Amino acid sequence: MKQRLSLHALLFNWRLKLAALGLAVLIWAAVSAEQVTSQWIPVRIDPVVRDPEFVLAGAPDPAEVRVRFSGPGRELWELAIDRPSIVLPLADIGNRRAFALDASMLRIPSGLSVNVQDIRPAVVRVDVQRLASRVIPVRARLGARSSQRYVLVRDLEVLPAEVRVTGPADRLAALDSVSTRSFDIVPDDSTFSQEVALDTAGMEGLSFSRARVRVSGPVDVRGERSIGGVAVSVPEGMMATPDLVQVGVSGAERVVGRVFPGGVRAYVPRDSLPAVLPPQGVDAPVVLDGLPPGASGRANPARIRVQPRTAAPPADSAPAPVTRP
Repeated sequence: MKQRLSLHALLFNWRLKLAALGLAVLIWAAVSAEQVTSQWIPVRIDPVVRDPEFVLAGAPDPAEVRVRFSGPGRELWELAIDRPSIVLPLADIGNRRAFALDASMLRIPSGLSVNVQDIRPAVVRVDVQRLASRVIPVRARLGARSSQRYVLVRDLEVLPAEVRVTGPADRLAALDSVSTRSFDIVPDDSTFSQEVALDTAGMEGLSFSRARVRVSGPVDVRGERSIGGVAVSVPEGMMATPDLVQVGVSGAERVVGRVFPGGVRAYVPRDSLPAVLPPQGVDAPVVLDGLPPGASGRANPARIRVQPRTAAPPADSAPAPVTRP
C-alpha cells in the first residue's frame, strides 16, 4: 500500500516536474557557459617563410602544440570547434632551425574574449633549405607528329635560350636543362615561329624567370625514296654476299629528290673486319657514302657476309654443274 502511494506521489503532476527539471538544466548550462574556466586545446603550427633566401622543406616538429586558454566556457567550446592556429613567421633565419612560440602568433576567431595562459611545447623545429639560383638552357621538344612529317633544316632557335631557376640548392644541382612542352608546328612558307610553355611538371618548389619561350626555325616536308641494285664494295681479295643492296633514303623532300643511284656508294670498311678472315667469312655492316647533307640512308640488308675470294661458295648457293665425259 505504501509503495503504491509513493509511486502515485512520484507521477503526480509529472509534466510540471519534468519542465522544472529541464529549466534547472538550462539555468545550470547558462551559468556554466558564462563561468570563467580554462582548457587545453590542440593548435596547429603554420610556418610562413619571410626570409627570401630560404624555402620551407618540411612540416614543423611538432606539427601541433597544446595551448591553455581561459575564458567563458561557451567561448572555449567555440574555440575548440573552430580550431585556432599559430602563424609562425620565419624571418632572418640564418642558421636557426628552432623557433619560439608566443601568444601574439595565435590566430583566434574574432569576437572571442579568451586569454592565452600557456603554450606547450613553446619551441618547435622547422626544416628549411637555403635557396640557390642558376641559369640553365632550354631545350625545344618537337611533337612526334611533326617529327614524322617535317625535317628541321637546322637546329631550332629558342629565345631566350636560357632561363633562371631558383629553388633548394640540392634540387638545382641535379637540374642541367629544362624542356618545352611537346609541341607540333604549323609551317608558313617553310618557317615557323610560336610561343611554347616550359614543361615544369614534377618541379614543384622551383621558380622560373619565365614560363614561356619562343621557338622558331626553317622546316621542310619529309620525303623518302628507295634505290635498288647498289653494288657493295669490299676490300681487295674479298667478296660480298649479297653484292647488291637496296638503299632507303629519307630527309627533306627537296634534298631526297636530288639523290640518284649513281651518286650513292655502299661499302664495307676494312677496319670493321678482322685482320685475317676465316674461310666461312664474317657478317659486317654496310656503310653508305655520297648522300647529300640533310639526307640519311639505310642499306637493306644492313649487314652482309664478307669472305676471302678464294673461299668456297656459301652452303646455300647453287651447286656447280657436273660435267660428264
